[in-house]
Amino acid sequence: MAMTARGASSDPGTVAIDFLEKVRVGKLDLEPGGDTALSAQTAGEKKLEIAKRLERMARDLGNDPLEVSEVKMDENFAAVLVRKIGGYDPGRLQVFPVALVKHGMEWSAAPVPASFENAGAGYAIALRKRLESLENWMLREQVLDLEKLREQSAARMRAKIQVSLPIEELRKFSPKEAAERFLAACEKKDLPAILGMLGGLSADLPNDWPARLKGADNAVNAGSQAASPWHLLTSPEVLRVVVRNEEDEGSHLVSIACLDPSDHDSRTSQARVEILHFDLSKTSDGLWRIDPPDAFLRDTADDEDETDDETDAGLVEEFPTKWRLAHPATPRIHATEAHGALIAALQADTPIPVLNLAKLNSEPALASKACIAAAKLWWTFHDPTSVHYAMPLAFQENGNAAAGLFQFFSLREPDRLDLQILYFEKSEKGWQWTPNPDTATRESLKQKIDPEIHRWTDEWQQNLLADSYELKEIPNQAAPPKEDAQKLVEEWLRACQAGDVKAALHLTARLPDPGGATTVLRNLGHEITSARRSNVSSRVSGIYQGKIWTAVGMKIDQGGKSSNPLYPVIQTPNGPRVLIEIDLFSSRGREFLNKTALDRLQKLGSATAADDLRSLFADFQNQTDIGKK
Repeated sequence: MAMTARGASSDPGTVAIDFLEKVRVGKLDLEPGGDTALSAQTAGEKKLEIAKRLERMARDLGNDPLEVSEVKMDENFAAVLVRKIGGYDPGRLQVFPVALVKHGMEWSAAPVPASFENAGAGYAIALRKRLESLENWMLREQVLDLEKLREQSAARMRAKIQVSLPIEELRKFSPKEAAERFLAACEKKDLPAILGMLGGLSADLPNDWPARLKGADNAVNAGSQAASPWHLLTSPEVLRVVVRNEEDEGSHLVSIACLDPSDHDSRTSQARVEILHFDLSKTSDGLWRIDPPDAFLRDTADDEDETDDETDAGLVEEFPTKWRLAHPATPRIHATEAHGALIAALQADTPIPVLNLAKLNSEPALASKACIAAAKLWWTFHDPTSVHYAMPLAFQENGNAAAGLFQFFSLREPDRLDLQILYFEKSEKGWQWTPNPDTATRESLKQKIDPEIHRWTDEWQQNLLADSYELKEIPNQAAPPKEDAQKLVEEWLRACQAGDVKAALHLTARLPDPGGATTVLRNLGHEITSARRSNVSSRVSGIYQGKIWTAVGMKIDQGGKSSNPLYPVIQTPNGPRVLIEIDLFSSRGREFLNKTALDRLQKLGSATAADDLRSLFADFQNQTDIGKK
């Protein structure tokens, strides 16, 4: 009965898609009796050849969704055509033929695409003719079905676009609304709406439609790595606003000012505002269409595009005024509220909340300078190449002026003192952060701020470490349960990957060493920097429980290289915590550093605690490849 139930759910189409999904993610068990009908008589050399073919297929599969197109069955054999239908570019559409063999009640995919080769199908002449017929059908119908799929792609594309951008809505836009709708679609990475604004709903697609489609598709799929100039329209760190929309000989010229804090003028090392120009027109069927410049349609960016520097300079000065019209300021009633709002805004996913808290001068040049300063301040804490943390230390208020003292902690330089003062001013509308404080504001707070600077120069590290539990002595408690230790380390690694210094420190413990702050912060900096690198994957390789410690062993892979750290976890009155200053790695060349870390634990903790952790580390080493060698 159990076999009957399984067989009933074994559908050739479902099995074919399941096979391709496993190929896609590289988790196909290519062994006899595994995920395919691979014959046990298949030679090792042939298996390697099949594996390479499947790797190439995985690249072709990409990330697009799959659907069954056609199924042809012949008793215990079947041929299935599976379509890759995602995306809007007809060039990305593909059809994958999958051969299947039925054993008992279950279908299994043949290991070789479009073939029953190495599937143990047998060699009888009559059977081979039947299988050749199925194989020929797959190869022939693969071509025909792909042609049919591409013919249908335009209709599919229009249907998907209209879900995000109804055609009647596009028809009724004013020129200003059309420009803003295009900008909003780019900011949200709403590819269907972007394509609709680029002419994807028109009865006659633009002559350069393949280039438009490819450019927009690449930009959205690239995420934060989109190339310029698409980067200026889609990246969350860029501030952008329409600064001009005027009619010119029947068409409209739209100009968008983009402030990119990640891009700096090579002459001034300052972030800059860049102007993008688009033509906006109506098609013969009455639909608005954005016509992007050539730079958006090329595979590579070209910095030599001609621009009207004088015109663009005037539009750059329009940025603060147009921004404030689109994004009203958000002053606060009290100075302390403005201070707290700025701290929160620095952690936001975009610089918009920071700029909305900023006081912009009425003079265009000073207002532009304030906008750039706001974007630059936010970028300091979101630049993926370096992790900073704005640690609030003190706040002082005097009449209509106030100031917050911050330590801009850098993981690259954990010992470096970088005290910064952020000023606030009160107007009729309320309290705002002022990127360009005048001399009077600075002077009015000098007597209150100077003592704070003197105080925190030597105390900021201890303040930063306040969230880390200090072990005055090694607690006389049993080691944490394995499950709790694993959960803690995984949560701590997530905080590191997010670059959340405060959250990561909250999950740690530290030894009672007045000079140990640097060690803790340096190790934390190393962990966060490593965790935030691209293509990093980690998994728990073992959990080791002693009398005092529960240690969690990890295997971390990046760029073809592996490391094997062991994280000691101890039970504290506040719950289990990671002792990150005792950094242990099972690898060659680490013997001296591992010994130094354990000796430090013995000196500042206890011999018993050090011996317990030594024993766990030895077990960890014995179970890693390095230890076995």
